[in-house]
Amino acid sequence: MLSGKVNLLHWVVIAGLVGVIGLGACSKKSVMSTASGEDAQQGAGKKGGDGNTAGGGAGSQGDAMAKADAGSGSVREGSGSTPLQGFNKKPDEERVVAAGTMIAKVDPKDVEARKAEQRTREAAKRQLADIYFDYDKWALSDEGIKNLAQSAEFLKQNPSVPLTIEGHCDERGSREYNLVLGEKRAKEVRRYLADRGIKNAVKLNSFGKERPVCTEHEESCYGKNRRAHLAVEGGQ
Repeated sequence: MLSGKVNLLHWVVIAGLVGVIGLGACSKKSVMSTASGEDAQQGAGKKGGDGNTAGGGAGSQGDAMAKADAGSGSVREGSGSTPLQGFNKKPDEERVVAAGTMIAKVDPKDVEARKAEQRTREAAKRQLADIYFDYDKWALSDEGIKNLAQSAEFLKQNPSVPLTIEGHCDERGSREYNLVLGEKRAKEVRRYLADRGIKNAVKLNSFGKERPVCTEHEESCYGKNRRAHLAVEGGQ
């Protein structure tokens, strides 16, 4: 009898252990299932978060592209596809008008007067001959008087032409002495012309030995430099 109770108790303990083990396994499975469900939800949540982030990024990129398109649209408008704003005129009406060129009117009388002056200067070069002097002299020679008579005729025909008489010397003697000598030669020519009735305005210049026409150191060259040169205004 006692042995039978012991066996019964033994089986009861075994059955209890089996029940406890079975209950623990079910609880663990349930816990694992719940955890798996939560992980799945969290994973889905994370995926949903990434999706939202990507979607947000895509949306931001879309907005940026839209803004860029809008900005490039504004640039295209500025490039001339649409009329500019803020101007009183359209681009095709904005024209640069060049300032008027001022052209001076030429008076035919002035042109003719300049031509006449040019003809007078050319005639003076032909008819106003140089007057040559002996060494260290300012008196007119016979040849000098002859040349001056010819010059006087031209000046009588052109009484309004200003005349310049230049006195020149050769290289011998001091600078100061030759300046005085050249002045005396110019004055002698003026005196002769005045005696012939010449009324032209006369200007005297003495260059002494500063402007020789010949630079050779010989008498033939010296004779060419001892002279009085007559020229009209603007001439040579």
